[in-house]
Amino acid sequence: MTPLTSLRIRLTTLLFLILLSCTSVMRAQESNSSFINYYQFPNYLIIKTSDGFLRLRSYSAGTIEVSFAADSNFIAPSDAVIAKALDAQVILRNSPDKMDVRMGDTYFSVNKVDFEIRISTGPSMGEEVVINGPFATGGAYGVNFRLDARDKVIGGGARAIDMNRRGKRLLLSNEANWGYEWGAERLNYSLPVFFVSKMYMVFFDSPQKAVADIGQSVKNRFRIESPKSSFNLYLITGASYSGLLSEYSRVTGTQPLPPLWALGYINGSERYHTQSDVTTATDSIQLAKFPLDGVLLDNAWYGKGSENLRMGSLTWDEENWPRHSLMVSNLKQKNINTVLITQPYFLTSEANYDDAAGQGFFATDSTGSPYVISDFWFGQASILDVFNKDATNWYMQKLKPLADEGIAGWWSDLGEPEAHPGDLTYQAGDSRSLHNIYGHTWAKALSEYYAKNYPKVRLFNLTRSGYAGSQRYSVFPRTGEVKSSWSGLRAQLPIMLTLSMSGIPYVHSDIGGFAENSRNEELLIRWAQLGVFSPIFRMYGDKNSPDLYQCSQETQKIMRELINLRYSLMPYIYTMAYQQATSGKPLVRPLMYVHDDHYLMDIYDMYYFGDNMLVAPILDPGATSRRVELPFGQWINYYTGEVYSGGRSLEIPAPLNTIPVFVKAGSFIPTVKPQTSLPMINTENMTITYFHDNEVASAEGELYLDDGSNPRALKDNNYQLFTFKAQNKEKELSIDISHNNGVYLYRPGRREIELIVKNLSERPTTVRVDGKNTDFRYITKTREVQVKFTMGTEPVNVKIK
Repeated sequence: MTPLTSLRIRLTTLLFLILLSCTSVMRAQESNSSFINYYQFPNYLIIKTSDGFLRLRSYSAGTIEVSFAADSNFIAPSDAVIAKALDAQVILRNSPDKMDVRMGDTYFSVNKVDFEIRISTGPSMGEEVVINGPFATGGAYGVNFRLDARDKVIGGGARAIDMNRRGKRLLLSNEANWGYEWGAERLNYSLPVFFVSKMYMVFFDSPQKAVADIGQSVKNRFRIESPKSSFNLYLITGASYSGLLSEYSRVTGTQPLPPLWALGYINGSERYHTQSDVTTATDSIQLAKFPLDGVLLDNAWYGKGSENLRMGSLTWDEENWPRHSLMVSNLKQKNINTVLITQPYFLTSEANYDDAAGQGFFATDSTGSPYVISDFWFGQASILDVFNKDATNWYMQKLKPLADEGIAGWWSDLGEPEAHPGDLTYQAGDSRSLHNIYGHTWAKALSEYYAKNYPKVRLFNLTRSGYAGSQRYSVFPRTGEVKSSWSGLRAQLPIMLTLSMSGIPYVHSDIGGFAENSRNEELLIRWAQLGVFSPIFRMYGDKNSPDLYQCSQETQKIMRELINLRYSLMPYIYTMAYQQATSGKPLVRPLMYVHDDHYLMDIYDMYYFGDNMLVAPILDPGATSRRVELPFGQWINYYTGEVYSGGRSLEIPAPLNTIPVFVKAGSFIPTVKPQTSLPMINTENMTITYFHDNEVASAEGELYLDDGSNPRALKDNNYQLFTFKAQNKEKELSIDISHNNGVYLYRPGRREIELIVKNLSERPTTVRVDGKNTDFRYITKTREVQVKFTMGTEPVNVKIK
C-alpha cells in the first residue's frame, strides 16, 4: 500500500470516528436505560428496557451471552462462535426492586430501579461486573461496563500503544497502515476482545466497524458500540487470566497444529523478481550454513510491477519464471517450502475478471454491477465476494493447479480489506456490516477447501487481518508493513502479546522490519532475537532489505547462532503448539497471564515464551544491558547459568549476540541438535535439560512429538507425549520420564537421551538409572550433571544423590 492510499483510508476513518464521537459529551450526561418488564423462558431470560430488548443465555458457568435487539429480533452469533448455549433451566427470585437469576451454574442479579446487571467474578468471587445502558443513543447501539479507579483494560487487537488501553477511544476496524511505528492506534488486525483487571473478559461480536470508549468520554465507563441495532456480547468471568482465555478458546476455538516447517526460518524479499533471484538467494543462504525451511514470493511471481501488474491472474509470469515447476520441486528437495502471495482484488484488465464478473462473483454497486474501485493502488479493480460460496469455489479452482504444482502455503494479503468503499455490497450484506470479518471468511474458505481436497496437508496461511475465531482456519498473521526502525521494533511487543491473549496464537512480525529498510544490522540482530522467541521466525522486507549472506561476517555469525538456537529449541516450541491446539494456551504470554497481578498489565517489554522461558528483548540502539522485572521465584539465565532470586528489578548484561532469557527453576527444556531444515531434525537423539533449584520440591513438564505434517495426528492419536516429573527431597533428586507409547510415521523405536541437570551445588556421589549405577559427567564451571541412557517403551527413572 502506498502512503497516499494510507492517507485516504485514515481520512475516511477520521470521518467515521467524528460521526460516532460527535455526541460523546452529550452521552456522558444521558440517563441509563429503564427496566420495563421481563419474560422468563425455560433456558433464557429476556428483559425489556426503554431502549430495546436484552436476552441472556448461559454458555457455561463462566460465560454469559448478552444479546441486544432494538426490535426484539435477535441476531445469530457470527462465525467466530462455535460454542452453543446451554439448555440451562432459568430460576428466578423476583422482588419489586431486584431479580436474582440462576441459569445452571451461572448466577447474576438485575437491579430494576437503576437498571444494572451484576455478575460476580475474581479468584474468590469478590469482584463484580456491572453492566448497564443506555443501550441505544445517538444512532449507536452498545453496552456500558462500570470501571473503578484502579481498573485496567487490555485488548482491541493490534495497536502499537501501551497494552493498558484505559483512557483510549479505539476504532474497531481492520486497517492497513504502511510504514507504521510506535504510536499507531489503527492497524490490520482489530479485535473486539478485552480483558478487565477485575478479572473478566468481553467479546463484542461485531463483524462491523465499532468503537470501544475505555474511559475517555466518561472516566468510570467502558462502552462498546456500533451503528447496528442488534448485537451479541459474550461476558466471561473467572478466577485467573489464563482461565478466562481458556474459556474464550472454548467459545471461539483453538488453532490446529501447524506444519512443522512453518516454525522454522522462512525467508523472503520484495527484491525477488525472477526465478533466478530466488534460486540464487536460497542457494546462497544454505551455502552460508543458515537453516532454511520456506521462501515467500511476492507480487512478482505473477506480474512485472508497474510494467504489467496482472493482479488477479493467479498464474505464473512465464517470462521471469520459465521453469517454475522445476524450481518449486528443486526447492522442496532441499526442504524449502514455497509460499505464494495472493489478493482478493482482480484488475479489470485481467482475463479472469470477465469470467468472474459474468458469474456475479464480485461485490456489487447500487445497480448490481461489479463494483469497480477506481482509486485502488494497483489500478481499477473489483473485490471477490468471499461471502458467495460459488465465488470462493471458483477462486479455489484457480489455486488448485498451483497447489498441485507443490506450493506449500499461501500469503493471503490485503484482507482487511485494504480498499473497501462503504457503498459496495456482498451477497451477505453491505461492506460496513461485514468489514472486519472479510479476511476471516476468506481464510475459512481456504481452510475448508484444503480440508476437503488436501486432507493430508496442514495448511499454512500467512495473513494480515482477520477476526475472532480466525485461528481455527490455520492463520499465521504478520503484523503488517512495519517501518524498519527501533520504534517499529518496539511496537511489536504490545501487538504480539495482545493478539496472543485474544486467541490469535501465531502473530509475528517481519524480522528487521518491512518498510524503508536501511540495512541496520544491529536492528536486524535485535529484531531476530525477538523473532527466535516468537511463534514464527520469518524475515521479509522491501527492495532494500538484505539477505543474511549479504550481511557482515559478524552479523552472519550472530544470526546463524540465533537461528540454530531456535532450531535446537524446536521440541519445546512444537510442544507449545500442541498445548495451544488442545487447551488454547498462547505461545507468547504477558506476565499478567501467568501471575494474575494487575500491576503486570503495564509490563509488556518482556514476556513468557511457553511455560518456562522469560524473554526480555533489547529495544534500543546501542544498549548492552537492560532492566528486567523478575517475577517471584528462582530464575536461571539460559545463556550463563547464573541464578537469580525474583521479586526484584535487575540490570542484566545484553551484549549484541544475546538478550536476557531466563528459565524458571523447576523447568524441563527439551532440545535437539539443529539441522539445515526441520525435516532433518533427528529425535532419535534428544537432550532433556532440567533447571534445578533446591527450593523447588517438585516439578513437571511435557514434550509432544509427531510426524510434523499429519492434520489428524491429535484426533487419531498419532503422536508421542512425554511426561517429565522431578522430586527433590532429602538430598536426592529423582526424575521420571515416561510417554504414552503413541505411534506415528517414522517414530523412532528407541531414543538416545542425554539428561542435563543444571544448578547442582556440588558433584553427586551417585547417579542411578532404573536403580543401576551409571557413569555421569559433572562440570564444575556450570554446576551441571550430564547422564546418557537409552529409552524404549518403558519409563525411565534417574536418581541423583
